Amino acid sequence: MSGIFGIFHKDGRPIDRAALETMRRAMADWGRDGCGIWCDGPVGLGQALTMRTPEAHLERLPRTDGGSGVAFTAAARLDNRTQLAAALGIPPAELAGLADGDLVLRAYNRWGEDCPTRIYGDWSFAVWRPAERRLFLARDHYGHSGLYYFAGERTFAFASDRRALLALNLAPVEMDELILAAVLVSWAGCQGERTLHKPLKRLPPARMLVVTPERLETRQYWHLERVPELRLSKREDYVAAFQDVFDEAVRCRLRANHPAGGQGGSGDHPIAVTLSGGLDSGSVTATAAGMLRERGERLLAFTSVPLSDTTAYVGPAFGDELPFARATAEHAGNVDLHTIPAADVSPIAAIRRSLQVHGEPGHAAGNYYWILDLLDTARSHGCGVLLTGQCGNASISWKGDLFSQSFLAQGRQLGWRWWAKETLERQVPTGLSRLYRRIHLPPDPWRDHAAIHPEFARRLKLRDRLLDDPTYLLAPPLRNPRQQRCQIVRPGRSVGGALWAENSAASGLDVRDPTADVRVLEFTFSVPDWVFRDPDVRLDRWLIRAAMKGRLPDMVRLNRKRGRQAGDLVPRLRRCAGDVEVALDRLEHGPAAEYVDLPYMREAWQLIQTADTAEAFKKAVTVLTRGIGVGLWVNAFRDAR
Repeated sequence: MSGIFGIFHKDGRPIDRAALETMRRAMADWGRDGCGIWCDGPVGLGQALTMRTPEAHLERLPRTDGGSGVAFTAAARLDNRTQLAAALGIPPAELAGLADGDLVLRAYNRWGEDCPTRIYGDWSFAVWRPAERRLFLARDHYGHSGLYYFAGERTFAFASDRRALLALNLAPVEMDELILAAVLVSWAGCQGERTLHKPLKRLPPARMLVVTPERLETRQYWHLERVPELRLSKREDYVAAFQDVFDEAVRCRLRANHPAGGQGGSGDHPIAVTLSGGLDSGSVTATAAGMLRERGERLLAFTSVPLSDTTAYVGPAFGDELPFARATAEHAGNVDLHTIPAADVSPIAAIRRSLQVHGEPGHAAGNYYWILDLLDTARSHGCGVLLTGQCGNASISWKGDLFSQSFLAQGRQLGWRWWAKETLERQVPTGLSRLYRRIHLPPDPWRDHAAIHPEFARRLKLRDRLLDDPTYLLAPPLRNPRQQRCQIVRPGRSVGGALWAENSAASGLDVRDPTADVRVLEFTFSVPDWVFRDPDVRLDRWLIRAAMKGRLPDMVRLNRKRGRQAGDLVPRLRRCAGDVEVALDRLEHGPAAEYVDLPYMREAWQLIQTADTAEAFKKAVTVLTRGIGVGLWVNAFRDAR
């Protein structure tokens, strides 16, 4: 994954090239194949280049455009090259000689600041208009990209990696305590622009930003929640339409370089996929394998597997996804499946490494050990591209809301008593709902699933803040399916793309997600909710199950159980008990003790060491590993000041 960076002195001071060099060094992971720098007067731009498509070898950025006079830089992998070229009047012969960044620049010159709506893929770019002293930045709709910025009185700076901004020492860096608390209690309500480093902001997806000496303005250019409903004659018509859209989303993401020294063909693995036992990654795998089969190529798949039995920890779900993943691979025929046991990776060591990659802790700290080992293993096999299905739950495999079905179907499946209760809850006025939460929400509603220090929570008045978020605990069901789905996808606010871009840079892989394709998201959000459920057999996720008939084995396609990642986290933590104890001791004797509840974490650790239960697994995920991640970050942050 390539990256961009730049500086704009709003007071007109000339750029010191050494500052751009400092940013370049901080983004070394993003520029594995080179780095370009341009500066003129008060502005400097940079591109850190990693080549993961054939066209990327044509990239020569940043540069000035002789026709328009603008200076331009980009980190772009486009998914609609052909369609964009046609709209720009570029013939196929000329398109073959254009890098994706060149297409973005031409789109900007044609459509100006309206061009982001027409560009699909994983991208970010910056344009400097010297005559107007106007800097324009934009980020993709929902791809695997990221962009951070600092907006001071005299200086504006931006970069794909926050470390490039921190290296400039532009202002004292304070901790955003609310973001820290949100991580601990797994509250997504304040996601968006804020980061844990208070002076730095994140440009969310589907946003553009304009900076001049006088003002800074951001605007959201795409609103997934406003996609109109698509009405087709028959349920089956949606299946055919979905297949067309999804196939194109996968196909355009198969554009890749072959490994160093490789010539392509069945002996090489330029493209890999993360394969679980579910519908999302299974659909991506099956579809990509079919397309590669036509080219005489094979697909490499990586599946995380447990080291021990997970039955006691995951309840009705399944913690070993290998049987389902193997069935998908065997059904495709040209998928080479590799297991990721991560036997030598301590979950605590993985948390420490992840903090270095992302610069902040995350709520899924218990998964880092297998994610990082999977990325390392894929890269060691010579892969340059890794496909995923991370965004599938709210797009291709949306379950459907039972209340979108007929009145009789609702009653039959819920039972009339539960139907009446659910119906009543959905009709509660917003004001009355807020009053109900205020009365019934406990003083510490996060107590059983968070390691936040009670005094820290009280100081922030965290309970009052959560009461203002209707999606947090004890809230009634969101009133319509689209609201429910947006709560998962968080269009215009999600931080997931930035995290995956950082994983890409750290691993040297280009991680791509067809389930987050703009066209896939818009199509699946346009499908009437009743289509996603089959009331006759009470089957949810009907659209993807029907679309994958013949592509996925029925063992996977019709499976109704859900997989649980890191299902053997409890015994893994026992195996690295020394690492856990060292981490807890350091938190207890460091500044982290002001923010995380060490007695509660030690209580959870005692349970994890002695009980083979679902409760021990829950505490391992939500209290111990998440608390350790936050605590280690706090200690490192305070030590660096």
